[in-house]
Amino acid sequence: MFVNYRTCLSSLKRRRCLLAVVFLLLIPCLLLHLVIIPSAMGAYNDPCYLTEQQLADMRYMVRNIIELYEEMNVTYWLDFGTLLGAHRIGDIMRHDGDADIGRIYPEGPKYSGSRFASKLKERGIMGNALIAEYKGLTTDLQRWETYNGEFDGKSCKMLRKYNSVRIQKEMTIIDKMYDKAVLFPISWLLPRKQIDFIGTKAYVPNKHETLLKNRYPLSYTDSFQVNLPYKWKCWLPFK
Repeated sequence: MFVNYRTCLSSLKRRRCLLAVVFLLLIPCLLLHLVIIPSAMGAYNDPCYLTEQQLADMRYMVRNIIELYEEMNVTYWLDFGTLLGAHRIGDIMRHDGDADIGRIYPEGPKYSGSRFASKLKERGIMGNALIAEYKGLTTDLQRWETYNGEFDGKSCKMLRKYNSVRIQKEMTIIDKMYDKAVLFPISWLLPRKQIDFIGTKAYVPNKHETLLKNRYPLSYTDSFQVNLPYKWKCWLPFK
């Protein structure tokens, strides 16, 4: 029987090349999953879904923050995943690892960061001007500032995250790219409107659907109601 050794060698090389490519692709995926993302995002290591008790604790924390902001006449709004949950189900989504509330900076004469933190503490919540923590759960309190910029080729007043000089020095390139990606026109925010959320009324951007569509073009709509974990580790067989 005649054997074409050149063909065999060529086939073997192709298989080896294919295995090498798969191996090279697997290494960065493992590094992302096991090292890079967990070190950059603390919540990445949390369970994929909140328990019923965690949901109740998150609602308690967010309700109290909203009450204090309204008491201090702060221009706040539900943001990011919290806004998406409010739009979809009027509640916090079980797969959302934390809550997000934005506010315009500077906040105004009735607001004091120290007084805000003190009032949070009276309610059993630890926090400051940037973050609140309750029973292991967190709410990001993000400051936004206005500036004259451009959106879709048109000049307009915009909103961008406000970061102090100290925070800017600590930011990574990925942090800066992300902050640039979430800019939006202030006309999407003001005038704000209230919607039903976790048993109370909460402010959201006036054009909140436009904002969500811009940030989550593939999953913001009412027709796409599958609540998928934002952590891609939850899709992997090894966690």
